Amino acid sequence: MARTNLPCTTGRGRSADPVLLDERNVLLALNVYNAEIHRGVAKFGRDHRWHIPADLEDPIPRSWSGDGVLTHLGAPQEIWRRLRRFDVPIVDLAESRPQIRLPRVTIDNAAVGHAAADFFLDRGYRHFAFVHRWELGASQRRRDHFRARVVEAGFECEILSWGKEGSGRPDTPEQRRRWMKQRLSRLKTPLAVFASRDVEAVMVIDACLELGLLVPDQIAVLGVGNSEAICECLRVPLSSIEDNSRLVGYEGAALLERLMQGESPPANPLYIPPGKIVERRSTDSLAVEHPQVVAALRFIHDNFSRPIGMADVVKHVAMSRSGLERAFREHSIRPPMEELRHIRLTRAKAMLGESDEKIAAIARITGFQTPHNLCRTFRKQIGLTPREFRSQNRAASSAAV
Repeated sequence: MARTNLPCTTGRGRSADPVLLDERNVLLALNVYNAEIHRGVAKFGRDHRWHIPADLEDPIPRSWSGDGVLTHLGAPQEIWRRLRRFDVPIVDLAESRPQIRLPRVTIDNAAVGHAAADFFLDRGYRHFAFVHRWELGASQRRRDHFRARVVEAGFECEILSWGKEGSGRPDTPEQRRRWMKQRLSRLKTPLAVFASRDVEAVMVIDACLELGLLVPDQIAVLGVGNSEAICECLRVPLSSIEDNSRLVGYEGAALLERLMQGESPPANPLYIPPGKIVERRSTDSLAVEHPQVVAALRFIHDNFSRPIGMADVVKHVAMSRSGLERAFREHSIRPPMEELRHIRLTRAKAMLGESDEKIAAIARITGFQTPHNLCRTFRKQIGLTPREFRSQNRAASSAAV
């Protein structure tokens, strides 16, 4: 593709003599504006001399002509109807409309569904629900892989889909809220609810509050997107999966650059792994009904970094060791000491992946006490040393923006 000649303007906005600029004119046409996607695209654009007009009122200016387009197709079809007239490479940064054959870079929605299911299963939940508004590709993949993981574990998953169940009703916030309250009121608790997006998760929390259902004690809620403006400004702050939108934008821009250089489009979408689950109050609960088991689990979670053992747990709950172990077999997915090792290992993995702390410090902070204990547990449970795990984790995320 030829580069674009752009006029140089004076400080008052008047055109001066044209200056040849070695840059591409790229259109960012998002169905719904996403600041993190924009940041990722802008990072790539700065490094590759892109001109990126971004008109939030009109994402596809009638007068635009350029070299390539980055879009984010969603439920409304107007964006695609206007984009399809352009004879330039187009990259879609979403998976909502897979039937439209475009090169794609998007979050790995299957991995999102798996992560959500594992998160709740790990906390002992036995009742599950998935909530989404639109029957679109991205939410369908999250739904299908969440449900598959839950079913594989031996449980059932209720699907709450406004797109299917709301047909015939006016598509208004009031109607959706009424529908959500009706559906939630019929489900067994403690319930783990995974919402396809943060906005649907907010609707779940609002419905629970109106119904008098306790979040998270009766219904735990997890969303996707981790928008702090949404998640942290609720009566019950929302836990959410990071969707790596900035990296999606960056890698989408990189693919568009290759296409504008004449490279053939890839046969399959490029999937970007989701980020971590940011835990807030909406999931700060354990799906256990036995009071002594709950007390024991709380003690373990609060004191995992200390050199505690089974005797300390038994003393805390004022129950015989055999009675507590029997109660754990009936009401928890792991015995007490296995739960302690699991928490320590999970925290150590997170620190190895997200911090530069030394191995000895991580062992002390996470309750393993010594690097030897930490290394022994990693080899047994993961098949790697802590340093090998850190190295692999850093290599996998080295492309992050």
